[in-house]
Formats: sequence, C-alpha cells, structure tokens
Amino acid sequence: MISIDIGLLLLIFTGIFFIVFRFFYREEPNYIFGFRTKRSTASVSNWRFSQQWFSLLAMLFLGGVILLQRNELIEEKFYQIAVLGSYLLAALLVEIALYLKDSRASTKK
Repeated sequence: MISIDIGLLLLIFTGIFFIVFRFFYREEPNYIFGFRTKRSTASVSNWRFSQQWFSLLAMLFLGGVILLQRNELIEEKFYQIAVLGSYLLAALLVEIALYLKDSRASTKK
C-alpha cells in the first residue's frame, strides 16, 4: 500500500506555485488558480501581494508542522488537522494583512 504524506505534498505544490507566481506570472487576477478572495482579486497589487504572502506563510507553517510530526511532537492522528490548520492560518493572516493594507490606503486618500 502506498502512503502519501499530505503535508509534504502540499509543501511541494505550494513551493512550486510560490516560484511560479514570484518569478514568472504577472497577469491580472483570475478565478482559476491562486489565493482567491474578494479582497485579493480587487486589484493587481492585492493579487500579487496575496499570492506571494500566502505561499510564503503556507510553506513556513507547513514546514513547521512537518518538522513537529517528523520529530514525533505531534501525533499522527492530529497531523492532517494541523496541516489543514496551517493553510487556514496562512489564509487568515493574508486576509488580515489585505484588510489593513486597504484600510491604510483608504485613510490616506
């Protein structure tokens, strides 16, 4: 039976998307792939900001969860929940940062 480590798989895919968005992809916001929320697709600057920061934070959090699991500090039954939680935490932090970014931009006008 083949065992797939979902955390490691997500870390690899997130790293690939980080590299693609960081160095190669410079188009307008789209609804096909990437970190898509109402705020992140509101402008091109928000789109780029959210893609880069979500990928970076998700990789850091996933890497931390994987290290904790590999060192047996997290039980196997909580590992998948921690992996998904790290993605949710990255998304939450990016949304808060976008909110603050938009709030500061609107007060400067």
